[in-house]
Amino acid sequence: MKPEYLYIPAAAAVLILAVVLLIIYRKHNYYPYAAKHILTKREYRFYQILKEIADEYGCIVCPKVGVKDLLAVTDKKNYMKYFHKIAQKHVDFVICDQDLYVLFAIELDDSSHETREAKIRDHFKDKAFAAARIPLRRIRDIDAREIRKLFS
Repeated sequence: MKPEYLYIPAAAAVLILAVVLLIIYRKHNYYPYAAKHILTKREYRFYQILKEIADEYGCIVCPKVGVKDLLAVTDKKNYMKYFHKIAQKHVDFVICDQDLYVLFAIELDDSSHETREAKIRDHFKDKAFAAARIPLRRIRDIDAREIRKLFS
């Protein structure tokens, strides 16, 4: 056997090792994420009008706020049970005063809120906000007059 043929298995082994290391590297360094806009087109249209009106009242608009950031679980014995009920939920907008004290929250409802499951989720959210004494206002139409009514 010629000596140069002895390098073929070694080269193949190095190539296989390089491929395995590349696969391991990619697996541990794989983050399948891309930036996206925080609001849908409909929510953004609503936000533009809402912000203009909120500015007139000296209020701050916070979009997509987690319910867990607004409500504290008061039952310490069953904390995790009740925390999990709010941990993955959010409200579309929160209206705050200049000191970031929450005045009220807004849900921009659409036809997706008509399903049985959505009604159950909405009912839970309504009750949880009422218990925390944070007004949760629901609106369907993107109309300046209707949005202005939210502030009264």
